[in-house]
This record gives sequence, C-alpha cells and structure tokens, in this order.
Amino acid sequence: MSVADVSAGVTRPSLDLAETLQLVADTIVESLGFEVAVINLVDEQDATSLVVAAVSGPDEVRELLLGRRQGNDGWAKLIAASEPWGKLRFLDHATAPSDPSDILTWIPDMPVSDEPDAWHPEDALFAPLQSADGRHLGMLSVDVPRDGRRPGPATRHALEAFAVTAALAIEHATLATESRRGVQRFTAVFESSPVAIAILSADRTIERVNDAYCRFLRRDRSELLGHSPMEFTHPDDRSLSESSSTLARTALPGPREPTDAVEKRYLLPDGSVVWGRLQLAPLNQVHDPGVLVAQVVDVTERKRSEDRLVRQAHYDALTSLPNRGESMVRLRRALADDIDAGSMTAVFFCDLDRLKLVNDGHGHAVGDAYIREVSKRISASVRDGDGVGRLSGDEFVVVLSGIGTPTEAIGMAGRIIDSVRQPLRIGAASFTPSLSIGIAYSAGPGTTADELLAQADAAMYRAKNEERGAWQVYDPSMSGSAVAKLELRHDVEAALREEQFVLHYQPIVRLADRSVTGYEALLRWQHPTRGLLLPGQFLDVILDSEYEAPVTDWVLRQATWDAARLDGQHRMSVNISSLQVGRRDLPQVVQEALSRAGLEPARLVLELTEDRLLSRPDGPALLARLRDLGVSLAIDDFGTGYAGLGYLQRFPTLDVIKLDRSFVSGLGREPVSEHIVRSVVELALGCGLQLVTEGVETEQQAADLLTLGVRYAQGYLFGRPVPVEEVCQPDVSVSC
Repeated sequence: MSVADVSAGVTRPSLDLAETLQLVADTIVESLGFEVAVINLVDEQDATSLVVAAVSGPDEVRELLLGRRQGNDGWAKLIAASEPWGKLRFLDHATAPSDPSDILTWIPDMPVSDEPDAWHPEDALFAPLQSADGRHLGMLSVDVPRDGRRPGPATRHALEAFAVTAALAIEHATLATESRRGVQRFTAVFESSPVAIAILSADRTIERVNDAYCRFLRRDRSELLGHSPMEFTHPDDRSLSESSSTLARTALPGPREPTDAVEKRYLLPDGSVVWGRLQLAPLNQVHDPGVLVAQVVDVTERKRSEDRLVRQAHYDALTSLPNRGESMVRLRRALADDIDAGSMTAVFFCDLDRLKLVNDGHGHAVGDAYIREVSKRISASVRDGDGVGRLSGDEFVVVLSGIGTPTEAIGMAGRIIDSVRQPLRIGAASFTPSLSIGIAYSAGPGTTADELLAQADAAMYRAKNEERGAWQVYDPSMSGSAVAKLELRHDVEAALREEQFVLHYQPIVRLADRSVTGYEALLRWQHPTRGLLLPGQFLDVILDSEYEAPVTDWVLRQATWDAARLDGQHRMSVNISSLQVGRRDLPQVVQEALSRAGLEPARLVLELTEDRLLSRPDGPALLARLRDLGVSLAIDDFGTGYAGLGYLQRFPTLDVIKLDRSFVSGLGREPVSEHIVRSVVELALGCGLQLVTEGVETEQQAADLLTLGVRYAQGYLFGRPVPVEEVCQPDVSVSC
C-alpha cells in the first residue's frame, strides 16, 4: 500500500485505509488515555522506509509528524534499544543503551516541556505491524509518561488488539488496492486488445465485448450484448463452435483447459463473410461456473490468400474453369461413380479452331475475351453436374457422367458445337467461332482417365482433319495417327533448330511453249527417322501449334533467298498461311525478307489461301500495304470454299487467280468443268488478272486448257517439286 493510495482520499462505500488508521489512532488516545498515538506504514514504492500515516494527539504533534518518513534502520535502532513487553516493545530513555536523541533524529527539533506528564518522544510503547504471512507492514507507537510508568495489563492487551486491527486494515487495503489494480489492468488489456474478446454467460449469451469484437463483427455493443454468437455465425459453421459437446467439456468439474481453436465464418450486417479463429476458455471455475471467454482472431485475409492459392492450383485464371489437374481428378471420380452405378462416362476433347488467328490478328486481349465467351457457351450447353474444364490455351474437356447410351453424348456434342458457332462480337471485331470435338466412352472398370482423355484427343484430331467444327467418336484405328501426330508436334522444335525443313520448287509454265515463268515454293520435312514428309503428313500439326509463325516465316525468308540465287526474271510464288495473313506486321516481315535476300519485289508472288480472316474489316487495307511493296498477290484454290467472286470484288489488289486442280481433273469427263474453266478465263481477262491452272498431269489436259484460252499452268506434267539444286539442271528451262 503506497502513501499515495492512503492520501488520495477516494470516497468509497467503506472507510479507506487512511480513515481507518486514523480512527484506530484516535480510539487509542481516547479510550486508553494516551496523549499521542502514531501509525507508520511501509511505503510500497520504497520498502526501505516508513511513512507516518496517522497521528492522534495535539495539533502541533500532528503537523510535526504526519507524512514524515523514517528509514528501516531507524526502527532497527529503536527495537535494539527497547525491551520486549508482551507483543509490544517498550523504550525507556533512562535505561536505553543509546541516547534517545540520536535514535529519534528523524523527528525535527521541538520544544520539550519539563512537566512530568507532558508528551515526550523519548519514552514510547510500540508494536510492529505484521501480515498473516509475517510480512512487515508498519509500526504502531504511543507515548508513555516520562517517569517510565507502564500501562496496566488491560491497556497493554487492548493496545496489542489495536495493533492487530491496524495490521488487518493495512493488509485488507493492500489486497483491495491490488484487486482494483487487477481489475483496471484487466479492463485496459481487455479493451485495448487487438484480439476480439467476448465474455459469455452460462446461458451462452454475450455479457461483455471489447472494441475489437465490435469491429470484427461490424456491430455496436448494443447489437451484441445479450445475444448468442450463434446469431452471427454462418449457418454452415455453427456446428464448429459453441456446440453442446464443446461447451460440455468446460462445464465438467476439475481443471479445464481452453478448447481447441476452430476456424469459422461470421456474417456481417451486409451479408458478407469474415473468417475468425475461435478459442473458448473458462473464466473462473469457482466464482463464475459456466462463464466462458471467447477469443476470436481475424484470419479473413489468410483464408482469402489460401483460397486464391487453391484456385490458382486447381482452376484456370482466365475462365475460372477447373484446370487440367482438377479436371482429371473429377474425371477419375466420375469413372468410379459410374462403375458403381452401372452407367457410362463420356469425355469430350474440345479444340477451338484457328485461335491463333484471333490472337495474332486482333491481340491477346481480344483472344482472351474470345476464350472466355466460348467457355461460357460450352458451360451453358451441358447439364447440371457435368464437368467443364480448360486443358490449355485452346483446349477444353467436358465430362458427362451417368450416360445411358452414346446417343446422349453425341446430342450433347452437337448442342455445344451449335452454341459455340453463334456469331460473336468483341469490340469492333466479329467472329464465328468453331469447335472440333472428339468423343470417347468408358469401356468398363479397366478404363483409366488418362486413356479416356487420350482417346478423345485422337478423335478430336480426326474431326479437325476431316471437317473442322464437327465431332468424331473414337475408334481404335485413330490411336496410331494420333500418336504419330503428337510425336511430330514434339519434333517441330528440333526440326527448326536442326534445319530439317527444306523447300522444293515446282515450275509454272507458259502453255504455248512450255517455258518456265516462275516457281512455287513447297514445304517438305526431311525427318531423321521417317524420311521426307509431304505437307499432308505434317502441315496440320504445325498450323495447330505454336510453331506456325516460326515455320511460315522461315519459308518466306528461304524462298526469297533461293529466288535471288536464280538467274533471270522468274517469279517466286510463296504460300502465306492464315496466321500470317492475320498478322499486322506481315508487310514488315515481307519487306525484311526481300531486303535480306536482295530480291526485287516484282519477282515475289504471295499466294493467299482460303481464309476466314480475309473477310476481316482491315483485310483490304492489309493487302493494299503488301501491294504497295511491289509484290504480286494471288488467290489460291479459286472456286472452292470461301474463294470466289467475292474476293475479286473486295480485294481489287489481286493480280493472279490460281484455279483449283479439281476443275482441271474434270476436263473431258465433266462438261460443267469445261464451262467453269471457260468462264474463269473470261473473268480473268476481263479483270486484267493472270490465270494459272493447277494440277495439270496429262497432255490432253494441257491441250484442252490451251484451247479454252488458258495461258499458264502448273502440274506434274511440267515438273515435280524438286530441291533448288535440281532447279539449276540443264534440262530445266532456266539458267542459274
């Protein structure tokens, strides 16, 4: 107990320590007849000294002594100079071994009366004040007459009793002060704690909460007090905390530990959710049975981070669909469930046709929007419970479980294709997406998820080869070609690096005299194990891979380089792929190839194949930029598919028409072929275009074409594609 506490004089329902000690001193003086009574109290802040806490006696004595401080060594001298008298100590200045004036130097000088009965500080009775456990609390002292007369036994016993009373008062006040401090400290910690804390009564309602708890739940105290935390807990998580089994453990007698922490969701007033880590602990098992302290740590950000990591690990960031790993997990689960149910699982391997045209022609932002829209269309086309996932950039997987017959899956594939095929507009660009689907069915308990997906992949390749934007059902004959294509896809990078690609050149001749006017560059692959591969064996693999641009750019550079090495004015025709046409930097690529080779632009003919992107809004402008370089532009495979009269109207920059080989093969057998050729000749002449017919293999075909007015032709009759070294042979009508 400190002097500050004694002197504070805080008003309380019961007497404070200063008042109690003063009452004891006054009672001693009044009831026992002593002139002066003094009570010293050990200073809690400085245990080496005592402070006069209460004085009863003349006013001048009170003013002199009250609040004075004396060290413990002074009291030690007093005890050494005094003699025991029961539980008291008696100091007689006449018999003391030391000069009482030296002993009492802590008392300032004051006039001492010579009257025998006057108060004198040299003679005193005093009693050490001790706590129940023997701690030194202070000293009680009273004066005695200077003649050394001692009080009687009754007075002595009464004084001993007052000493006990004073000690009890001091100890009680000390405990009360410590209790108040404990409450104050608890309140300070409770209110300032960053951890949300609530005290729950025995009936599990909130008795008290701190500011952090209110902030955590975004509610005022008035909204929380008297309510159960269950009211603010997410319905799905109410079994995780404050359950009867959890609380039953805290109600058992004997030592109790805090409950295991659980993480649960809490509802905010706006309906949103926060995560908290809750731990319950009993408050006091003796005085407050059943009362609990609930501590909640906000773990919302950690949970959100964990959710983000889970989504990154299992879901595609662009479409929010399950990724390859998660899709395979779901496929395995579907197979297991269908085996138990005796039903069938169908897998669709879906591939977007010509996605690279979108990315390179319009940018990846448009390409991403394109993929997102297609993923939505696929997801909207399947049944509830069917799985849709994204395997890679342009590949999706659909898992249909519980299929009764293959017809169900085929119908679903058709609906997906039709849904995806609907016109799509992104910004200023318009598209008609196309999706090829391979279908595979589970064949029994032995079918694995990897096998089923590989089968669907093989069927998808068949669909793309035979008719893009369609579906194919897997049959065992597809596996060999699918594996071969997959192996070739892996070999493309090495082919570029090791210069396995080569160009062969087929002559274009003037029919009248069979003189060579130019060449068409045709790609070949000198595979290290499969030998020389023709475009039909590998071109689709390249066009559907990330290597399309590197390979086609190489073709352009190599063809212009070889053309520059040939003497004369023969023109070189180079096929431009769909991907190249879609690239805005195509004119720059062509210019760089011409400059590097040193080839005159007039000697280069760019053949544009049948391509959806030729209908793009900026198509005419792009071709005009190419024409401005001085090169010629040809439309290949004229008369088939998209290639037709519409091209001639939309693209006046065209210079050459290459009539498809199918019309040449029909000459002499199909009258309509002759009429078409005659009409195209007239059209070309009228538009000022050069006409080249492809696929001439017989002398009769050559004669018929010459009769119909065709001036230029190309085909096996005039020469097969050969390496550039063979072009420079004497039997070829060109000098090198």
